[in-house]
Amino acid sequence: MVSKRSMSPKYILMAGILVGIVYYMISFSDIGVAKLMEITGGQNILDLEMGGYSVEKAYDVLEGLGEEGRAFNLKYIIPIDLLFPITYGLFYFVTLTWLATGLFQRMKHPWLIGLIGWVAPVFDFFENWNIYRLLTHYPERLERVAQMADIWTRLKALSVGISTILVVVGVIVLMVKRFKLKQT
Repeated sequence: MVSKRSMSPKYILMAGILVGIVYYMISFSDIGVAKLMEITGGQNILDLEMGGYSVEKAYDVLEGLGEEGRAFNLKYIIPIDLLFPITYGLFYFVTLTWLATGLFQRMKHPWLIGLIGWVAPVFDFFENWNIYRLLTHYPERLERVAQMADIWTRLKALSVGISTILVVVGVIVLMVKRFKLKQT
């Protein structure tokens, strides 16, 4: 399915550049969160409430966005936020697969470790769908949808954290392993 040759640092770099480009777009561009915060006087979006939120907090955020902010979120940020999980999922997949290939030479399918990198994007898509529903139905209160959005946000944050820790630990272990090989 995935060859060892296809998982090289070159592809990690390419995936990392893609993440950087889309991150810039969603965070700092005129169609991103920075512009939204300018429009709303500093109101952030639910996606960035990584510690979670109550139904009341979710609706406080939606109210704080105002009509213009909610429309901006729907028109610009939500579409970019469909692309962002794909880019960081690809980055984690390629990186974790490459690390597994380097750390576990006998492992027949190192891409299985890489699949861990796709967990957070799946939660991110569920989160985005629920936030989209909250935005399109506002001011109607969809309490169960807000609760589910909170759950997906927390699971996304946890999964991103786990993937990041695996990458950092994997890089350290791989560096130590290669350093020890050069010593012998």
